[in-house]
Amino acid sequence: MFESLTPQPKNESPKAPPPPATPLEIHTMPDRFLGGSSKTGGPSSNKPKGVSRKLIIALAIILVVGLGAAAAIMFTDVLNKNAANTNNANLVINTPVTNANLNQNMNLNANANQNVNVNTNANLNANQNSNLNTNVNQNLNANANTNQNTNISSNPQAKSSVDTDKDGLTDAEEAIFSTNPSSQDSDGDGFIDGQEVKLGYHPNGPGKIAVSSVISTFTNSLYGASVIYPKSWSNVARSATEQLFANPTADETITLAVQDNPARLTAKQWYIQQSPTVDPTTLVDVTSWDNKSNGIISPDGLAYYFANGSQLYIVSLSYGLKPTVDSRTTFEMLARSLTIDPTKINLNTNNATNLNQNSNLNSNANFNSNLNSNSNTNL
Repeated sequence: MFESLTPQPKNESPKAPPPPATPLEIHTMPDRFLGGSSKTGGPSSNKPKGVSRKLIIALAIILVVGLGAAAAIMFTDVLNKNAANTNNANLVINTPVTNANLNQNMNLNANANQNVNVNTNANLNANQNSNLNTNVNQNLNANANTNQNTNISSNPQAKSSVDTDKDGLTDAEEAIFSTNPSSQDSDGDGFIDGQEVKLGYHPNGPGKIAVSSVISTFTNSLYGASVIYPKSWSNVARSATEQLFANPTADETITLAVQDNPARLTAKQWYIQQSPTVDPTTLVDVTSWDNKSNGIISPDGLAYYFANGSQLYIVSLSYGLKPTVDSRTTFEMLARSLTIDPTKINLNTNNATNLNQNSNLNSNANFNSNLNSNSNTNL
């Protein structure tokens, strides 16, 4: 594989003699020892072969080492791959074994039905019959007849709405009574329209307003109280003792209510009794057109109170949240038109709002329901 070593030629330059034992002395080597050419006598052109031999050996060693390293790397890689494959294979094999072991059937059915039987039977019949018969007869006779329509107010009188001709009838009332809103005296009889209505006369024709075509009459059959109201208004009974009259736009209502007055107080006395702080001088006296019912006007001008026999009659005006009143003159007409049937003045039937029926609710229900529920929960 390697070429064979050839022996040196005989004409090779002799080796230098060993140094003398005596102290060194520098000498110049003769030319014959420098290996020059036999012909020229100069230095020889052939390089010593020992250098090339060492170079070849070094390259061979490097080649062997490189091959060994490459073989080692390849061998290590193969080992690693085999190890990886071995580990992967083991993981696949071990997984089902692990899952299989989890099925340890721990028998969680520990029979929770331990039959504790908490049948403590606390006997809830601990005499809960604590005599609930507390005698409900607390005499509910509270006499609910506490004047359901007192509505006593000391507010200042509300202003009336627009009255173009200044005749005492608002423009809304001119339409109700078929009068001329631009003339104070629609029928030319010398009397102002609003004043005629307040006194019970027709503002646009002769005679009393009660018999005119623009007026209707209502009568409470129980107490015999009658009033007149505009035919264009609605009339609704709220109860046996309370009647409601509403204007065409339903934003103002007049209520007629009747209450018992067993003490036969005057209207002023009754009002002061209901509102003891009121100044009596602020209560204006008034009478009905027939002069048979005497009464007063509330300080705010929104209610008339008439006493007649053992009854009290209240006529009140409500105009909601409006800033002005459209029907003040109509309200006065309805209130002062009140007439009472004399045969029903002193009936005092006491079957209306006088709840003083003394029903004596001593029902003695005796709630002995015996709550022995016996709570055997049996957990």
